[in-house]
Parts: sequence; structure tokens; C-alpha cells
Amino acid sequence: MKEKLLKMMKDLIDGNYNCNDFSYDFPNEMLELEDENLLLLLDEMPEICADYDPYKEDEEDLLNDEELKTRVEEVYNKILNM
Repeated sequence: MKEKLLKMMKDLIDGNYNCNDFSYDFPNEMLELEDENLLLLLDEMPEICADYDPYKEDEEDLLNDEELKTRVEEVYNKILNM
């Protein structure tokens, strides 16, 4: 499961995963995860995904495509460096 989640994150970062699809798919896939340590590292991901809005205007609390990718990449790198 860890590999699948990391691949999803990497695909998003590389532009090979639709941001809107990712924002729904990733939290659902996390429900299958049983690794407590990884769950702690991914703790903010459901919120990051929920904050995604492809039609973001000037709303600071929401994330557009590039902001979503940046936030996911930060979490992704944190996992790789553990």
C-alpha cells in the first residue's frame, strides 16, 4: 500500500495524475493503510486534498493545481527522507 500511495504522489508531482482525481482518490486509498508511522507522515494529506479547488479565485485557504502539487511534494519528500 505504501508503494501505491507513493506512486500516486509521484505521478501527481510529475503531471501524470489529474489533480481533481487525486484529491478524491488519495484520501480513499489512505483508508486501506495500516502502517501507523506512514499514517502519521500522511496526516495532513486529507486536508491538503480537501483544500484543492481547480476554480480557485483569490481564496487563500484553497489550493490550485500548482499549489496542490507543491504541498504533496513536500509530504512526499518528507516520507522519502525518513
